[in-house]
Amino acid sequence: MNAHERVMNTLQGRPTDRVPVFAVLGAYGGKLTHTDLRTLYSDARAYVAGQRAVQDTFGLDLVLATFDYSALAEAFGGEVAWFEDQAPNMKRPGARDAAAAMALPLPDPYRTARLPVILEATRQLAGLYQGRVPLFAAVPGPGALPSMVLGLETWLETVLFDEPAASRMLEWSGRFFVAWANALLEAGATGLVVTESVASAEISPRRLFAERFMPHVRTMFARVRGPLVFHHGGGRIGSVLDLLPGVPGLVGVVVSSKDDLGAARQALGPEPLLIGNLDNLSLPTATAAEIRARSLACLQAAAPAGRYILSHSAADVPLSAPPENLRAMIAASEEYARNPHALP
Repeated sequence: MNAHERVMNTLQGRPTDRVPVFAVLGAYGGKLTHTDLRTLYSDARAYVAGQRAVQDTFGLDLVLATFDYSALAEAFGGEVAWFEDQAPNMKRPGARDAAAAMALPLPDPYRTARLPVILEATRQLAGLYQGRVPLFAAVPGPGALPSMVLGLETWLETVLFDEPAASRMLEWSGRFFVAWANALLEAGATGLVVTESVASAEISPRRLFAERFMPHVRTMFARVRGPLVFHHGGGRIGSVLDLLPGVPGLVGVVVSSKDDLGAARQALGPEPLLIGNLDNLSLPTATAAEIRARSLACLQAAAPAGRYILSHSAADVPLSAPPENLRAMIAASEEYARNPHALP
């Protein structure tokens, strides 16, 4: 069974040879190919070469298209901060307030800044792994996307103290969310991971998310022409998981390392795919034996209910993570397939 068959069967609740395993290794691909990160995130061929190296080295069950939200901030007029040891980030947002943001032209996915580079890398990866490994692309959620334009603090202030402006901002940025999501799918992505940071308990109380963001999420998801995986964006989302079943296009949910896998499955019900919940920051510091044990604990908690992918939480795995720790995740999945009761 290849990775594509393994993941598709998992999504559909069908038998597999083992639980799929995934890790976010965008910048790590640059490490493997000895490519500086500015080149990696600015040149489609460089990014594709990095992901080929990741697959050749680890044999993960999914491939990730270019995961670089700084390119979106840049497309809205923001400034990018470049680093030697991690993915780029937004240095300065493109607008100081909602009114200034909505005076900007919406980016064109096929022409603006580095967006065409991301689409080209997606096309190349789709052609390379078609039928062998599923390709997913990450996009900021429709509730979080305005923070790419205003910065998170200004966006939350707008939501809390200027509801009419926030509503207009969501409608305005939502047009780009739909265009960008569908452009990635048209370029060959199997599906999208939607990182909705405003769903996390650290950002929004449940009531705020349910009343102000959830209707917008439903509307925008319904306009995307492909499967969607809901991501916590870095924080706990256990308090809102019961709101997600039935959202248009939703096929899965990524939970954080601080969420409980059993409670997550109970809140979601049997259908959505569940992904997580290893601690991303432990991968550089733990031993391979510790990662194996933690992986087995996740598998024993979530795999019996089916529709589960073993993965870490948060964004890119730090470059300092030893290769043997990533291999330990796959080894744990193989061990669990042989003996579901193996001791962590």
